[in-house]
Amino acid sequence: MTESGRRAQRTEESRRKILEATLELAAEHGYEGTTIGKVSERSGLPTGSVYWHFESKDKLFGSLLEHCVTEWEARQQWTHRGRQPSRERFEKLIALRSAEASGPASFWRLGILLALEQRLAGTAARQTFLDIRRTRLADITGWWEHLLPGRVRAADPGLAARLAQFTMATADGLCVASGAGEDWDHSALAGMLLDALRHLVDDAVGRASAAE
Repeated sequence: MTESGRRAQRTEESRRKILEATLELAAEHGYEGTTIGKVSERSGLPTGSVYWHFESKDKLFGSLLEHCVTEWEARQQWTHRGRQPSRERFEKLIALRSAEASGPASFWRLGILLALEQRLAGTAARQTFLDIRRTRLADITGWWEHLLPGRVRAADPGLAARLAQFTMATADGLCVASGAGEDWDHSALAGMLLDALRHLVDDAVGRASAAE
């Protein structure tokens, strides 16, 4: 490896250490309680290095959310562009999403907290999460548009969007419960969500068939 390659590798390793430290601290102390000084101490890197990579705490949190969602999508293969989504794959992703929401360092839970904090309106961190959330909602809507029969979409053009909103609202609720320390069975609740979604789809198919 060339010297420039080694420098790039060290830079990326430092950046990752900072992001990992920030996520840990945010899970423990929230946005307000996480400071650049604490990030420096937890990551083992100088304060100047943290500022060199991210300039401010706001930009650090925005980059953290972007990094986390990219990593999560890669692990769970959420991004389906260019691939045909299947019902089985979608159900697996819902179960995985539910389990991820309960983790002590859930980036989605952090994002929910940022979204609810009106004092952070206009910050890069909050806006980044809202953008991620809108993109995720559009992706889930796309799944439903693909999975729903054509006659159902024609009879109820807004159904795919409502199913996506219902799916996301449930995941948000699990994040809030986890943050509140509730000992809920997330796996069982994910199964209930799937049962409810199946019932809603079956009902829509029945109504569309009766109208023909």
